[in-house]
Amino acid sequence: MTKKTPVTRRQFFGTNAVIGTSIASMATRPLAASTELDQNEPGQVGPRALAQDYSVAVELPSPDHYMHDPGMARLDNGDIFVAAPCFEWRDKGVLRRTKDLRVIVSEQLLLSRSTDGGVTWEPLGSMPYRDATPFVHDGKLFMFIPALNPKRLLLTSSDDGGKTWADPVTLFEGRYWNCSTGMTVVNNQLYWALNQKHKVVVIAADLSGDLMNPKTWRMSTPAPFPEVPDSLTRKLYPPEAGKWPVQWAGDLWLEPNVVHVHGQIRVLLRAIIDEYATAGLCGVCDLQDNGQEMELNFTQFYPLPGGQNKFFILDDDVSGMFWMLSNLVTDSQDFQGNREKLIETGFQGGAGNERRFLMLFYSIDCLNWFPAGCVAQWPSLSQSFMYPSAAVDGDDMILISRTSKNGQNQHDADLVTFHRIKNFRSLALDLQPRFG
Repeated sequence: MTKKTPVTRRQFFGTNAVIGTSIASMATRPLAASTELDQNEPGQVGPRALAQDYSVAVELPSPDHYMHDPGMARLDNGDIFVAAPCFEWRDKGVLRRTKDLRVIVSEQLLLSRSTDGGVTWEPLGSMPYRDATPFVHDGKLFMFIPALNPKRLLLTSSDDGGKTWADPVTLFEGRYWNCSTGMTVVNNQLYWALNQKHKVVVIAADLSGDLMNPKTWRMSTPAPFPEVPDSLTRKLYPPEAGKWPVQWAGDLWLEPNVVHVHGQIRVLLRAIIDEYATAGLCGVCDLQDNGQEMELNFTQFYPLPGGQNKFFILDDDVSGMFWMLSNLVTDSQDFQGNREKLIETGFQGGAGNERRFLMLFYSIDCLNWFPAGCVAQWPSLSQSFMYPSAAVDGDDMILISRTSKNGQNQHDADLVTFHRIKNFRSLALDLQPRFG
């Protein structure tokens, strides 16, 4: 691919069955009109959220499915593309709160596009993959696809806004995974990160080269998940105790974001500690790149609001700030004693796995975050606005959420919703210090 013009971070983040050369397109139709939560519904008190109104970008084909981790890209012409994984459960009509019942029997990507700023959505068919991360470069739509059977990281591309797709190429062999998280561009190099079981790696490509050529890509050394210090956990919920159903096998990190902060390329990861009892922490890794080899090392755990769940970091050149979407929790160690009620309703994970408040923050160093407001909220612990992806659209921030409105629990979402935060930069204080 020949580079036509210098690539700025904002230009790149204009996004922010077998695949053949085409995917059959479904009939064009709006999926849903704009919807808002009734302010009189129990639990809705205080100021109105920044982007409570939403349109539905993708919805479940049946209650036996659930939406996984969607990704969004804003095309150069203003169109908005969404790729939404949809999983089907083996066990139908049961409360899937134990591991034995949480068996997935089919996976597909549901694709949709909006040409009117997210008001209405056109289905674009589907692909037989479990996850995808779309992004835009030089006016072209690309999509990372972590694939299984065999395990590999694929990349595909589209010249027509997601209607048809090129045959995918294998970038790396092995089981690598991430969903739509923050990427960065430094010196015309694209950097993104992936989980490799309990490790994290960074991949990079020269944007002046052909992204569909595997030789364009490099991979860093892996950074393993470090042992959590005793001072960061009370060890309330050890896996062997089985205190909460459908829990993780132990502490881990997931869903890395890559940022470039004052000359340092850094990876920030979601940290799940003590079955979410220790909330609001992230893992921090630093990358060294000499142009040939990349070395990634764990640096520290650091407080990050909503770090216990998937967060999304967006670099905005205009404001000179980083913006983050994440979920705050109200009672991560269950001091209110709601465990039995939560289990009865099918709540997944520990009490700190609450996902009903989607919040917006801003920062100048990606470590210390100021609150801009609540983006959207639900009254019930069984509901959620989670797994956001965001992009800049003029003066607005646009975002999608993996949303559980009428899903089985806060994890098993039934919708992908689209939201718009108008004039988002006006929500920020001036954080730059003055001297003298």
